[in-house]
Amino acid sequence: MTATALNTPNHPTTELLQAQLFDYPVHLVSSQQGLERLSANIDEGRNFRVITLNPEMIMQADRDADLAQVIINSDLVIPDGAGVVWALKTRGYQVERLPGIEFSEEVFKLAAMRGYRVAIVGSSQPVLDQARQRLCEKYPGLNIVYTHKGFFESPEERSSTAEACAETHPQVVFVGLGVPRQEKWISDFASRFSGTAFIGVGGSLDVWSGITRRAPAWMRTLNLEWLYRISTEPHRLKRVYISLPMFVVKVLLSRQ
Repeated sequence: MTATALNTPNHPTTELLQAQLFDYPVHLVSSQQGLERLSANIDEGRNFRVITLNPEMIMQADRDADLAQVIINSDLVIPDGAGVVWALKTRGYQVERLPGIEFSEEVFKLAAMRGYRVAIVGSSQPVLDQARQRLCEKYPGLNIVYTHKGFFESPEERSSTAEACAETHPQVVFVGLGVPRQEKWISDFASRFSGTAFIGVGGSLDVWSGITRRAPAWMRTLNLEWLYRISTEPHRLKRVYISLPMFVVKVLLSRQ
């Protein structure tokens, strides 16, 4: 199957290939291509929303019209989950997995190099503080201008956090509230920002803080990171046990 080529606004020579998986777009991009598109939008004063798509998110979006619309309307949807890559390959697309955590780390590196102002919202305060410290050590020059924990005690705090964050004029905002809370927070409040890239990072803050570890490299190479996460974080098993088989059935039935 042939992917659709999309021109980047104001950059007609830059094309991104877009596939379609059910109702959702997926951009078939390298990390470098994604970074180029993200930085071009920041530099030209446009907001830019990134989705890291996996099977669990797709199954949630099928039940949640608001989340589905957020995915459809996002500027860059990368194939984060091994299941998404498998599903696209069954449709003839040539695609490689682009883990959201790795793309986000490249964005941190880019932000440090280009002097972008960075904000982080999510997780508990101790995890957030530790992640901030370690990220600044890993990426010298990283300018984190705002952080806030992700456990909002009221709708008012949810909104006031966005307002306070926007007042610091960040050019990149990492939001680790989990799906779909992070996607909806970004969708609800992006209009308060200008020239800002938003990335939902799920539980990546736990990794960046050093509290949890990623799967060994060999498991990542074999697209088995999901298995490692289940084995080390058993609380995920219930969600995955339901969503992954349903996703496989959905993919297979759609091919009939």
